[in-house]
Amino acid sequence: MHIHGHGTGFTILELMVTLSIASILLVASAPALQSFSQRQTMKVAVNNLQNDLMMARSEAVHLNSRVVTCPGTPTEGCAGNNEWSGGWIVFADENTDRQLQSSETVVRRGYGFENLYIRSSSGRTDVRFFPDGSAPGSNGSITFCGLGGAAKARKLVISNLGRVRRDNASSLNKADCPT
Repeated sequence: MHIHGHGTGFTILELMVTLSIASILLVASAPALQSFSQRQTMKVAVNNLQNDLMMARSEAVHLNSRVVTCPGTPTEGCAGNNEWSGGWIVFADENTDRQLQSSETVVRRGYGFENLYIRSSSGRTDVRFFPDGSAPGSNGSITFCGLGGAAKARKLVISNLGRVRRDNASSLNKADCPT
C-alpha cells in the first residue's frame, strides 16, 4: 500500500498573513520601545553622574585633598561651561586651581549621552569637594533633559555639605529643556 503525504510547509498566503500580523505588532510596539529606551538612557545617565559625584566626594575625604568634577575630557580638561552632555571628568585638584594639570590624575571619566541635555546651574561649571566632604558654595543642581521634554526631566542636587540626591525636575522651566 502506497500513501501519498501532503507537504508540511506554509502556503504563500499563510506566510503573507503571518508577516502582515508581525508587521502590525512591530509598528504598534515601536513607540513603547522608544519610550522604554529613552527612560533607560535617562536612568543610566543620572546613575553614572550621581555615582561619579559620590565617588569624587569619597576620594576627597580619602585623599585628604580637593577633588573636582567638571564637564570636559582628560585631554582637554574642564570645558569651563555648564554643559555636561559631552561627558565629564573627576580629578584630584592638587594645586587647587580647579583646572586639570598634566601632573594631576583623572580618577574617573564620564561619557556623554546622545539625545540627552545635561546642564548644571549657570554659575556652577564644576563641582568641588573639600577634604571634609563638603561642596563649597550654594546648593547646586544638574538637570537631565531627554526627548520627553520637561515632564520627564530629572535632576541631581548637590548640597554644600556634599550630599548628592536625586529629584524630579518639576520646577524646571520648559524653555530650559529642549524637546
